[in-house]
Amino acid sequence: MQSAVPELIAGLCPSHAEIEIFNEKEQDIPLDRHWDLVFFSYLHSYYEHTKVLSTLFRQRGMVTVAGGRHAGHFAEDAANYFDAIVTGEPEPNVPALIQDFEKGQLQKRYSLASSGPEAIQPYRYDLLDFKNNRVRLAGIEASRGCPFRCNFCVLTGHERYRYRSIPRVIEEIRTKMTWNKNFFGAMDNVFVFLDNNLGGSPKYLRELCEALIPLKKIWGCALTFNILKDDSLVKLMAQAGCRYIYTGMESLNPESIKAMNKGQNKLSEVDEVIRRTFSHGIVLSFGLIVGSDGDTNEYLEKLPEYLSDLKYFAVTFLGIVCPYPETPFFREVQSEGRLLPGTISRDYDGYTLCHRPKNLHPSEVVEHFTRLCGTLGTLPNILRHYGAWLMRSDMPRYRSTLFFSGPEILSIRNPVKNKERRYIAGMDPLEDWDAQQMKTLGLLPQRLS
Repeated sequence: MQSAVPELIAGLCPSHAEIEIFNEKEQDIPLDRHWDLVFFSYLHSYYEHTKVLSTLFRQRGMVTVAGGRHAGHFAEDAANYFDAIVTGEPEPNVPALIQDFEKGQLQKRYSLASSGPEAIQPYRYDLLDFKNNRVRLAGIEASRGCPFRCNFCVLTGHERYRYRSIPRVIEEIRTKMTWNKNFFGAMDNVFVFLDNNLGGSPKYLRELCEALIPLKKIWGCALTFNILKDDSLVKLMAQAGCRYIYTGMESLNPESIKAMNKGQNKLSEVDEVIRRTFSHGIVLSFGLIVGSDGDTNEYLEKLPEYLSDLKYFAVTFLGIVCPYPETPFFREVQSEGRLLPGTISRDYDGYTLCHRPKNLHPSEVVEHFTRLCGTLGTLPNILRHYGAWLMRSDMPRYRSTLFFSGPEILSIRNPVKNKERRYIAGMDPLEDWDAQQMKTLGLLPQRLS
């Protein structure tokens, strides 16, 4: 999933604005350029890097703005490094901020209340660049938020579930989207729903799928496991063009699922759900995390065997459970004194252990994580994945989607390619460029423990 926030913000800018977009996952930001106004959206772990960029730009007379979940939760800290902070949703706040900027009356903080899902504007699809990321897909929001209350999720307690009118979503797909023409048209007419949980309302999802059928588009989404248990709904999704679903399985250990308050995941139904979903022509992809309070050495040692028993190898994300500061999980481990010393915002990246689990030593979590990355993200696992599911369905674009899921499996190994990393909070230094710039500029990391 690629960030679509730049295209979202661009769609809220006035028509006379000249806009450039840079995604550092795809290309470096040119530091010798000058812009009047710079919007930064970043993840927690890139706070140090982003405030370096902001400081450099501000020294040269540019005005900088921070937004996103970290900026919203740490607005007072972020205000030291940015000219303005957006703590509310972008739809009401970005236009208000730009109007104030053009009048020379910029405020320090923008927290206007949400205007509702109908205020979501079409993204600037014309600014999508498929050269820098050849597998990038156009994306659209049909809903925001999630009705569940998983204790480790940044949405819990902060964002309620709501959805847009279906006619507006369909019209945007029909008339606004720009398609990726790479790979000889294999990704033409393919898009992704950017929703946190497209299945937050099964009734809405069913009506959306019925409206999508006449468009004959191919799409993917993320949703929770409970939707996959509704065979008629999954079949309808396939008929509507769905060929890819990502779901956060998180763990195959019932005790870990219980510790996460993730009651919608019923592990006894996993095998049947997987087979049924693929049979309908939908490639199913899982995310797993290690280091949960229910995890044990025995479970993590046997995890590859459990996956093998399921005849399923499309785990495309493997991470370490992270107590993000705005979550109930953070408050729990903080109150119990289990945050690791020396933790900074850089460590909240989903690949670094920031707390002491109840049943494992930190070094054991890292050992299991690095071993599993090497075990699961292998070419033999990709070949087993292809062999198990290649002939499972004859739905259009099913096999091409299955093919593209292979490199995702291999990407599990990417986080452990840096052999110098320790993967324990406070033990991995900042990246060299960030550390050098912070020293020169007199900036300090944000410490969270």
